[in-house]
Amino acid sequence: MSQRNKSKTPPAVITLSDEQLNSLADIVSNKIEAKLAEREKYVDERLAELQEENTLLRDKTDDLEQRNRLENLRIFGVTEVDNEETDLLVLDVAKKLGLYSIERSDISRSHRVGKKHDGKPRAIIVKFVSFATRQKMFLAKKKLKSSGISIREDLTSIRQDILNKARDSFENVWTQSGVIIIKEGRRFHRVSTMKKLEELMENAS
Repeated sequence: MSQRNKSKTPPAVITLSDEQLNSLADIVSNKIEAKLAEREKYVDERLAELQEENTLLRDKTDDLEQRNRLENLRIFGVTEVDNEETDLLVLDVAKKLGLYSIERSDISRSHRVGKKHDGKPRAIIVKFVSFATRQKMFLAKKKLKSSGISIREDLTSIRQDILNKARDSFENVWTQSGVIIIKEGRRFHRVSTMKKLEELMENAS
């Protein structure tokens, strides 16, 4: 018989018991679960890193925006009329504070902000030429007590949220140059990020 006509030897058949099959399936399943857990851990860690980077970027952006508002103040409670000149209204408030040295040339610009609501006057936002003039107005604001007029710093939306949350948790809270100041006993905390506030709240609880 020629070599070509010789029959091929069939491959050996390996027979596994149910116990062996189950053991093999467990090994494969465990390896898959381990790989998935490793991947999930990596994704969670990377997500946490991205969230931290996003928070840092947001805080830096907010800090820059707040610095750009250092010469600003918001004045509330000034009667609003048609065709008004807000610069002159700001000067009227300055006179109520006894700051007669402040002139129109000290004002860079001013205007009303927000939507009209129930006939209430909208706030006036004013940007002064210098921080020193702005501080004169801000530090004298207590003289407006009982006048219906109030003066506040021009905070970013993030700083305003921090201020509101701080006032819900602490008794003595105010702002200074865009930074939230919290007094606890004899200690003063300067807060400019939500993370810092949350750390203070956690330590106080």
